[in-house]
Amino acid sequence: MRSLCFIFVAVGSAGALRHSPKFPQVSTSTSRQAVLRAAFVSVLLPSSIGLLPYQPAAALEALGFKDLPKNTKQAYDQYWRPLQLGADFYVFELRDQISNPQKWDLVGSLAEGKSIGSASSPSRLEREFLSPMRILSLAFPPDAGGDDLQAALDGFERAMFNIGRLAKSAPGGLETPKAEQINMVLNQWESGRGYLNTFFDTINTVTLTQTLKTIPPGGEGYPRSKRLYTQLRKDAALCQNRGGEALAGIWGQLMVYGTVPGVNPCGGTDLSTYFTQ
Repeated sequence: MRSLCFIFVAVGSAGALRHSPKFPQVSTSTSRQAVLRAAFVSVLLPSSIGLLPYQPAAALEALGFKDLPKNTKQAYDQYWRPLQLGADFYVFELRDQISNPQKWDLVGSLAEGKSIGSASSPSRLEREFLSPMRILSLAFPPDAGGDDLQAALDGFERAMFNIGRLAKSAPGGLETPKAEQINMVLNQWESGRGYLNTFFDTINTVTLTQTLKTIPPGGEGYPRSKRLYTQLRKDAALCQNRGGEALAGIWGQLMVYGTVPGVNPCGGTDLSTYFTQ
């Protein structure tokens, strides 16, 4: 509300100045766009939440799972796949959504949970990123990567908060964000990428594994397949529409929805291949 009020006041003040004899007349559309840009920068992106610096993974002792607590290995086995899938989304979907202002509503909704009656579900950000990262950071001893993981999690969460905040507060209606505004959000994406990489590097180093694949600048050269990711998302949506794995199998046997006999009704993506690419 404060941000909207500021924008309305700024636009109104600009209108008053334009009609004052002490100020030259300028194009209404041009000056309004300038005011909106100024409001976007000054209110929504103060210097305190600018591009967030991050530190690479610290020099950690490579221990391996044999020297780590048992619950560390259990947490790793349970959550490394969801985290890698989250990184795939970060590269293959989120960056494209940020680059296309018409999809900023999707970006802004990442941190929004859903309520169905008295029940509520966590946001996609919480479900696919923050919760797995939080559990893993607690599973590692503080002096064996735990503190580094927590610091990376905190930085990533701040960057994602900034991304959502900027996307939600962009000019609406016929007004579209300008190039500099898009770049602000992309800068936050880069900051989040750095923190996510630090999180992955820390885990890879301490566990003597190289399973988690980090994200190059701009996502260019990311060593995972966008084609497989797209197919996996389609298969997941298909399976969900058919009631999950168990019900989908029944529908497939009954040849409902045109399912071809012998074809997996939840799609044919090989998960073992997907996560080892």
